[in-house]
Amino acid sequence: MNKTMLCIELLQLLSTKDKMSKNELAELLETNPRNIIEYIKTLQDCGYDITSMKGVYGGYHLNIDCLLPVVQLKKEELAVLKSSCSYLEKQSDFLDYSTYLKAISKVLSTHGQAQIEPITIIDRFPLLMPKEELKERYEILSQAESTYHKCKISYLSTRNKIMMHIIHPYKIFVYNGSWIVLAWNETVNDFGYFKLNRVKDIQILKDKFQLLKTFNASDYIDRYGMKQNGKYIDIKLELKDLYTVISERKYGKNQKITRIDERTTILECSMQNKEMIKSFILGFGSKAKIVEPLWLKEEITTEIKEMLKKNTEEVSQ
Repeated sequence: MNKTMLCIELLQLLSTKDKMSKNELAELLETNPRNIIEYIKTLQDCGYDITSMKGVYGGYHLNIDCLLPVVQLKKEELAVLKSSCSYLEKQSDFLDYSTYLKAISKVLSTHGQAQIEPITIIDRFPLLMPKEELKERYEILSQAESTYHKCKISYLSTRNKIMMHIIHPYKIFVYNGSWIVLAWNETVNDFGYFKLNRVKDIQILKDKFQLLKTFNASDYIDRYGMKQNGKYIDIKLELKDLYTVISERKYGKNQKITRIDERTTILECSMQNKEMIKSFILGFGSKAKIVEPLWLKEEITTEIKEMLKKNTEEVSQ
């Protein structure tokens, strides 16, 4: 039997009793007592908490609360863990920071690295809702999701109207910094997306719901966002003096960036939600020219004319 197998058997033996003597271990493992000292040292070097007690009634004791070894982290790994605490504290979409901090502090303290160094993070458009209120709604919906209970919510629509809905919460996720619940909506007999910050009131009902056997989360959510949030539209833009900015991010599916010359860049990708696409393009101002599709070019042109008309009227008054 090789050394690795003997060390594993030694761990198994120590986990069955409060303590075991060197000779007792050697007899059970059919090896020399001197080897037991070597095996214990190897396991301690691997991070196992094994203590020795001298005397007639002494022996080796394994801390069974730490059956997995405490592996020594590298300097760069410790730095990443410390910076993650500071980073997550600033993130409005991370709701379990206090629990995370307690857990990571236990890890860092075993390495004498409890001090967390702050890093600077600027959230340009943070949610106005306090994180405590958001977490309260998250916890209520999580409970309903795990126990298959229906919820009654009052929800602020995009038209600024409070609507009452009975929903079956299926999945809670984060999209573009906002917490969203994917739920079956009894009002329309279909799935819908509900932003937690727009939920004005929520109540867990006694009635339960059954998960649809045909439900598949990938039909509604992918790494590009909410798949049922409008069809994907292929767009092609010609941009001036924006290559560096454009090449920094991914804006949609099947993205392709082509640099024509020092000033001109072509951006091609598939994006969802017509209104969001229009806002995206208008954000570039005169630096953007729509190549495709034609109908989008016409709608943007109409939008710009209307904006110009309204703002010109106000200036002239």
